[in-house]
Amino acid sequence: MSEIIKTKFLCKTGSRTAPRGPLDGIKWQDRFIEDNWYDGEYETWSWEDGYRVNGGWRRYWVINEQGEKEEISRPMFKVLFETDTQQLRDRKIEDLIK
Repeated sequence: MSEIIKTKFLCKTGSRTAPRGPLDGIKWQDRFIEDNWYDGEYETWSWEDGYRVNGGWRRYWVINEQGEKEEISRPMFKVLFETDTQQLRDRKIEDLIK
């Protein structure tokens, strides 16, 4: 049985977006900012080796800079957020020491 796990994600590369419409006067908005932590959650696989076999969790949601909860595909999640557990541990330790 899959579970929804609440956690924080570290953004490793920023993302910006612009509203759809005419190109005149586009105002880009930060969606995610590099080195910021974001509240989010993921859905686990219902079977034991799901993470390893599929290269990540089943689904991801992250609260963006506008305060909106958005679902992010696994490939995009890997681009935007840190997935290396050792690097995440090191960063958490650095943040605690500061």
